[in-house]
Amino acid sequence: MRRSLTFIEGTMYAGGRVPVNVVAGVKILGNISEENLHHALAKVQDRHPMLKTNVLEDETNIPYFVTQKLIRKIPVRVLPRGNDEDWKKEYTNECLTAFDCKNGPLVRLVWLKSDHVSDLIFVGHHCICDGKTVLNIIDETLRLLEQPDIEIGTYDTFSSISDFIPDTIKNNKINRLTAAVIARLARLALMVVSLKKEVKRENPYLIHWKLNKEESAALLEKCKSEGSTIHSALCVAFLKAYQSVETIKTHSRLYCAVDMRKFIPDIKNDMTFAFPAMIGLDLKNDKSIDFRMQARQFKEELLTKMEKMEINKVLMYSESLLSSLPQMTKYAKADRGTHDFTLSNMGRVTLKEAYSTFTIESLYTPGTIFPFGNPSTLFSTAFKGEIDFIFSSDEEFVKYQDALVIKSNAMRMLLHAAEPVVVPN
Repeated sequence: MRRSLTFIEGTMYAGGRVPVNVVAGVKILGNISEENLHHALAKVQDRHPMLKTNVLEDETNIPYFVTQKLIRKIPVRVLPRGNDEDWKKEYTNECLTAFDCKNGPLVRLVWLKSDHVSDLIFVGHHCICDGKTVLNIIDETLRLLEQPDIEIGTYDTFSSISDFIPDTIKNNKINRLTAAVIARLARLALMVVSLKKEVKRENPYLIHWKLNKEESAALLEKCKSEGSTIHSALCVAFLKAYQSVETIKTHSRLYCAVDMRKFIPDIKNDMTFAFPAMIGLDLKNDKSIDFRMQARQFKEELLTKMEKMEINKVLMYSESLLSSLPQMTKYAKADRGTHDFTLSNMGRVTLKEAYSTFTIESLYTPGTIFPFGNPSTLFSTAFKGEIDFIFSSDEEFVKYQDALVIKSNAMRMLLHAAEPVVVPN
């Protein structure tokens, strides 16, 4: 295979010299065979075409994927495991360590190892995968550790994003004209902003926490009974929490990362993919609307915007920007964004919990530290009945101490909202 990266893949590639990684992990209780682990990773690599590719660039710096018949094996870095906090250091290190895109596979693994407890930290370049991809690779690896002889198959990746766009859309004169106009306007806009200085992101951080089973269950039940979702409740709680910190200039706006697999049936949940859609939502400053009503409104607005999304045109128009990738990458590193944070909520994760020789004690939610735009992102998953969170940012955008206040205030609002309403006699 030799194909150009899509515009979104190219954006995540970011020139290939800075880390744009997706990191996730699991805490394992029990014994793992090193031989079986390498065997499992080899079968996972054989299954996914994108795990056998490198990224090269043409003379105009436009990147493209190339399949390597003799690709290096997925590397495993083994370290001694001291305590339950060690994974956070390695998780952060892996977010900030770039891949050798020209020579190595775009996935790697860190194994924090002790006698009966292990942390497996999986890392993938964001140009080939998203959080769901990494979770799927974890699932496949663990299943193969238990049953090395099972077959997990393989599949063919797409040759071009245009494969998913119907000819009636691609050949429509108005759509083609619109794509050309968008590309031209983008080039002009990028020329105007080309002199902006890159924002220094020198103090990145991650904050991890979780709700216990009782808190998670209460919040889920309350959201269901009131016609909202945990996703929409998180949106409102964190936007309000931003507003509560006087030292932060808030936009009262966030972006929700939406899995594009919902709109492209040919891309299955167990395939590598890196094409999120970003949907913006704003918090209205209407004091007559309480938290619960705002959460319902956010749920409805997000669903409405998803229903109105014309995915084929989104794909077509985004690809018209491909020639501007180098300039777009430069601009993204100088952009501060007009939103407070991005929410990536992956919901309930269906990893098998118990295996023949080990069990999963904890899941470490997929996360990243972006080197461009506003890097502030809230990641969440639910596993074994507990909602797990990671918030990532940089001191240049949100001070670490302010982020702790945001987290505390948001959790207080969520747990208060989950409390039963007492009706007076």
